[in-house]
Amino acid sequence: MANVLDKVKTIVILMFENRSFDHMLGHLKQENINPAVEGLKDPLIDFKNIFNGVVFPVFKIHQDVGMNNDLPHKKDQVTGQMQKSPVTGKFTMNGFVEEYSKAIGQFPGKECDPMGFFPSSLLPVTSFLARTFCTCDNWFTPIPTGTQPNRNMAFSGDSFISDNSVLLRIGEKNIFDWLNSPEPDKKVRWRVYHSGISYFLLYPSLLHHVFGSNFRSYSQLAVDIQSEPEDTAPEVIIIEPVYKDAPHVSPVRANDNHPPLAVGWGEDFLRRTYEALSSNQKKWESTVFLVYYDEHGGFYDHVLPPEIKFKIQGGTEFDSLGPRIPAIIASPLVNKGSVCHHLFDHTSVLQFLAEKFTPGKDYSEAVKSRRLKGIESISVALDNPIFWPAPPPPSQPISVPAILGSNISEGPQTDVAEAFEVSVNEILLNHNQEGLKKFPELAQWKISADNAIR
Repeated sequence: MANVLDKVKTIVILMFENRSFDHMLGHLKQENINPAVEGLKDPLIDFKNIFNGVVFPVFKIHQDVGMNNDLPHKKDQVTGQMQKSPVTGKFTMNGFVEEYSKAIGQFPGKECDPMGFFPSSLLPVTSFLARTFCTCDNWFTPIPTGTQPNRNMAFSGDSFISDNSVLLRIGEKNIFDWLNSPEPDKKVRWRVYHSGISYFLLYPSLLHHVFGSNFRSYSQLAVDIQSEPEDTAPEVIIIEPVYKDAPHVSPVRANDNHPPLAVGWGEDFLRRTYEALSSNQKKWESTVFLVYYDEHGGFYDHVLPPEIKFKIQGGTEFDSLGPRIPAIIASPLVNKGSVCHHLFDHTSVLQFLAEKFTPGKDYSEAVKSRRLKGIESISVALDNPIFWPAPPPPSQPISVPAILGSNISEGPQTDVAEAFEVSVNEILLNHNQEGLKKFPELAQWKISADNAIR
């Protein structure tokens, strides 16, 4: 363990939005790319939901055109999707179609959105990274609910809320404060590269970090990787895509893969990020690049979440983890084309940080409690002793349809989008100079948003 951790110099975190494992990576087994993956397989009729006597099997998506609607994924809806059997007391994963039907207010068509999965041809970069590096096929959302609580778990190991909220609060064990002082008189060098408006603007207590020098534009990533000296380069990097729910007027389209977006934007963003990180071979030799999703977003997954009880800081007690999400470890420290079946959730990353930077000391009591219940550190996947260079990603063009301006004309459509808009207006009112210096695009957004409501 110590030898492996000594080799790690840079830990990179990229978290996308709202997709399940079967939806994004189930094809690895179904297409025989990696039969060791716990994914989909023929006959596909074996992976299904039954609703009102009608069978809804999973189906292959043939064109990346996005969807008409976001899918339900609030706390009560996730409970319905996982659907416990009154007979066995076990999850059936049979409620995805039913919850979708309730959300859209009508009986769905035979190929309804929660049951679709992408073939490798529509996910050229995600599939490339999964088959080239290490696929984690037993990584679940920390708690069976939506975006904000699971992101709280990812970046602090606990959560004050059990469902989405406009006003967000994060504990003292948030990742930035922890990195600044994991031990007395010791700091970890860290940086956030944001493509648009940072998700961390939603936390008033984190604004001093967001407005500080550790937050940089994503456009700086490649040049920093290539030219920054190792003794000043960040040891932990968080990379943020352009969030669909965030205010933006940039010519760069939202690329966080949040439904109903087409995923091609996210594929290209993932390709550019991997290219940047692997462009400096010396730094790449000691880099661990983690790609995962905050939660399943209402998409079907057939694997039953482990029944691990956990009471969050806000008081809500959960009886299990949430549905499985796509996760990849891209690094020369993993074996080529490997599959890791160990039990992970987002706090596995926090465990890994603690192993690296505070050996023998847990990240927090909350993360420790999850470790003691069987959730492991991602370090168990780093078992390759021989360096191998990063192969280039697929270079094929990715064609994606786009509708411009909808986020301005329609206003916020989700709880998270409302939270972003409230936070941004608050920043423009009370932190105008700092906010516009860090996110100058907000000036144009404010003009466009005000014009749209006139």
